[in-house]
Amino acid sequence: MSEPQSLSEDEAHAMRLLWDRGGASVSELAQASRQPASATLSILQRLRRKGAVERQQRGRDIRYLPRLNRQTAPTHTLGRLLAEPAGDDRNNLGVVVLRESDIDPQDWADLQAEIAAKSARKSTR
Repeated sequence: MSEPQSLSEDEAHAMRLLWDRGGASVSELAQASRQPASATLSILQRLRRKGAVERQQRGRDIRYLPRLNRQTAPTHTLGRLLAEPAGDDRNNLGVVVLRESDIDPQDWADLQAEIAAKSARKSTR
């Protein structure tokens, strides 16, 4: 099984800034991280693909909000491990062994709901 995607140093720094601020625009984050806006936007786009942030638009204002909190961020890769088999082999099943204390109860409930929704979509195809 392939390794779960982890956050790069720049992505982790951006997440810390987003957690501290509760969300930010590209320009706010670029200024806070002292990076060009284009580099900041690239980091935010990668974080969106990984499911770590969401993009909210209100009128012309676009803000990026963390989807994970500091406490549950370490368990975030669990969903990816179970929901996306490695490589092109869709019959490959990922197995993850966890102690109950390794995962937040709300994360577990969210994961179960996500898996059920994916199963329902597959069965209607």
